[in-house]
Amino acid sequence: MSFDGNKRNGLFIAIDANIGAGKTNACHAIASAVMAEGHTTRVMEEPTHHPKFSHFLERYYEDLRSGENTGGGFAMQMFMLCQRYEQHRLAVEQAWGDNGIVVVQDRPIYGDTVFATTAMERGFMTQEEYDLYVDVYRNMSRDVMPPDVFVYLDVSPEECHERMNQRARTEEEGVPLDYLQQLYGNYQKLLGEMRRRGVRVLTVDWSGFGPPVEIWKNIKNLVNSEESWYEELSWSLAKTPRAPITPKP
Repeated sequence: MSFDGNKRNGLFIAIDANIGAGKTNACHAIASAVMAEGHTTRVMEEPTHHPKFSHFLERYYEDLRSGENTGGGFAMQMFMLCQRYEQHRLAVEQAWGDNGIVVVQDRPIYGDTVFATTAMERGFMTQEEYDLYVDVYRNMSRDVMPPDVFVYLDVSPEECHERMNQRARTEEEGVPLDYLQQLYGNYQKLLGEMRRRGVRVLTVDWSGFGPPVEIWKNIKNLVNSEESWYEELSWSLAKTPRAPITPKP
């Protein structure tokens, strides 16, 4: 089966959601549904196994718990931005190559801007640090293609907080509910901006989880739609990339 009417065998699917929504499990479940149809599929998880990930995450979460900015927010966001950029380039290469595969990415570079903006708004990045982050983001995103579909798993901040408590990860202990609420609000802004930029966005109610086969079916329907304005906008707007989310003046 080819995708997008261009005899392509590959597809780049980006999955995003708030912390605690069950995003990583969803990525693997959707990938299983794709593989069941005979497609070669790869899940690109967040860089949680990177040797430096725990260092940066713990430092930032300590800032969140203490309410003091010790630089953890900026360090964490720059680390994640670099990791997501490298992963995004690889996803595009594997999805659009002659022997393209279906790539399912666990949070793309765009979702990273939600966390950077939230850190800025909460005082865990200075204006100068945020401006530098945005400049680096613009340079990185200038030469990468957007995903074929951006899937957002919609879960309330309260439910995410409960799921975080249930999974009881040590590094997440003490993360406040209002932080998740602020992330949720910025994600809504991101979704609007992604649609404006011409990226196909699929929002899924994930409050009670759901059948991954149905999500995969909806992804295929969206990708194979006849509406060409998605591609036109994606190409034109990619020439002048900007951070999808910016804090209020």
